[in-house]
This record gives sequence, structure tokens and C-alpha cells, in this order.
Amino acid sequence: MSEKETKTSPARLAANARWAKKNKEAAYFNRDKSTAKSFINRKADKESLRELQILIENRLKEIENNHS
Repeated sequence: MSEKETKTSPARLAANARWAKKNKEAAYFNRDKSTAKSFINRKADKESLRELQILIENRLKEIENNHS
């Protein structure tokens, strides 16, 4: 295979690129969500998780108040 080995077909790579171009907001959302999950599962220590927990709880309260 080429320099970067991949089992993904060129057609699939092209389709993925077209989708990402048409759906930039969704692509950013998915990338950011993946980054957050990766940080939580691989790098966060107890202190970081507690800080994130507070931020999440505050955000949930904000969302609930805006939708009431």
C-alpha cells in the first residue's frame, strides 16, 4: 500500500470527504465529541474528571432552564 496504509477504499475515502464538505457543522461536532471522549477515557486524571463533571452539571442545568 501507499505511505499511509489503509484498508479503506479510495471510493469510500472520497465519499467521506464529500460528506464532510457538505456537512461541516456535523463533522466538527463529531470531531469535537470524539476528542472529548478520548480525553476522558485516555488522559484525564481524577481532578480533571471532577472539573468536567461540574462543567457538565452546569451545562445540563442551563439547557434544562432554557427548555422549560
